[in-house]
Amino acid sequence: MEVHLGGHLAFYEREKRSRFTVHLPARTPLLDLVRTIGIPEAEIDLATVNLTVVSLHDAEVQDADRVDLYPPMSGG
Repeated sequence: MEVHLGGHLAFYEREKRSRFTVHLPARTPLLDLVRTIGIPEAEIDLATVNLTVVSLHDAEVQDADRVDLYPPMSGG
């Protein structure tokens, strides 16, 4: 699976990468993947799987998927 971490989320990844590959042996809840990476749930505002917006709490992912995670945006 291809994972992209937008904004500052790469800070939480062990090697500070914004793009990397993860291999999953079976379908996995997206929230479990997020926890494995080490990203606090509250830091994610938008999640997509294969370019479709999904619920962080309801989605499942598999090895062939593309996951994009984004933090809340702010401006001023």
